[in-house]
Amino acid sequence: MDGSLGLILPQFTAKMMSGDPMHLTRLVLTNFRNYAHLELDLAPGVTLIQGENASGKTSLLEAIFYLATARSPHAGAERELVRWGASEEPIPFARVEAQVERSNGVRTQIEILLVQAEENFRGTTTEAVEAGKPNGRVSKRIKVNGVSKRAIDLLGALNAVLFLPEDLDLVFGSPGDRRRFLDTTLSQIDPRYGRALSKYGQIVEQRNSLLREFRERAFKADELAIWDRQLIEEGSLIIARRVEMIERSNPLVADMHTRLTDGREQLRLIYEPSLPVDHSVPKESRRSEIAKSFAQQLKTLCPRELGAAMTLVGPHRDDLRFLLTRNHDAAAMDATTYASRGQGRTIALALKLAQIALMRAETGEDPVLLLDDMMSELDPARRAALARAIQDAPQAIITSTETAVFTPEFLERTRVLELKAGQVQTGH
Repeated sequence: MDGSLGLILPQFTAKMMSGDPMHLTRLVLTNFRNYAHLELDLAPGVTLIQGENASGKTSLLEAIFYLATARSPHAGAERELVRWGASEEPIPFARVEAQVERSNGVRTQIEILLVQAEENFRGTTTEAVEAGKPNGRVSKRIKVNGVSKRAIDLLGALNAVLFLPEDLDLVFGSPGDRRRFLDTTLSQIDPRYGRALSKYGQIVEQRNSLLREFRERAFKADELAIWDRQLIEEGSLIIARRVEMIERSNPLVADMHTRLTDGREQLRLIYEPSLPVDHSVPKESRRSEIAKSFAQQLKTLCPRELGAAMTLVGPHRDDLRFLLTRNHDAAAMDATTYASRGQGRTIALALKLAQIALMRAETGEDPVLLLDDMMSELDPARRAALARAIQDAPQAIITSTETAVFTPEFLERTRVLELKAGQVQTGH
């Protein structure tokens, strides 16, 4: 690939409506990851956070993405986000706060508080408490403009796209990794999707619990039917929106991937729901047709579900596949199984670029771009092209271990901050 990457990235809008584009103006971290306390003012344009490995660069981007999605891209459990040593507080906690200014001038204050319940220390070893690693879960409290909100109500307050070196998992990882990509994108641009996804997860959990009960007592079809109706209602919306997203993304992804490979390869996304879906059905009636197919599958699979004591069909078992076609090959290749790491990285980049364009089309504003040490993954020509492309982004926050990978021209137009010992200062 040559230096044409700048032509591939979505063209960012310099201004929206009457003011600056949506951007993050302030970030405050307390006891988050390795930060005891950090206050950082941010501005539109590009900000480069430079620091050594393990200095907290990734955690800073993680905090911003957490404010946008209420999910961490790295933590297996939210207690991992509470700083080690926070047990010195009467009740260990972590707080992430941000102020967002939208293109119409409206400001939004976002706060997520993670609190380690005091009773969670019971039965914890002294050594664990001193290390700041108590047992148990933390409670999550979300506020938007001072008003308590559920996690699903937070979505859309701040939109962000995160580029990580481990984005290869989108291609080579588990189906769950690919579903998470779909869910993260759709939840930020469609509040209905976020609510349906949350309710669907609760329904699956309750339905599975009932299926387990039927191992110990008589099966009652009417009890299961109550959960089936709810499962179909929420699940059909999720599947319909995923189908629509893939339809809208495919032209974007195909164009970007073709340019990234200089026309040598073509990429097509294939959404694989766990139940039959007729993609030729018009959008207006698609959800009702999916609901009918869902109901039929539940009826057919009922004996197997009773034996397995789990829900075997629905959007929680769907997958996304990537079909690659080379110019000299007639057959398409399943990239998830057969692609090289280089091909996988190109696919992941094309997906993220399409995500930017789709989120802008749906919301009317560009998301905040978060790039974690991406330059180390690219050759000099690609670095220069990516730097030229993101220079025009309404807001991009990028991290790097060194500034030498950037051109002097890029650095002149970029706010450079240096991260040392959990504190940020103006770079040199």
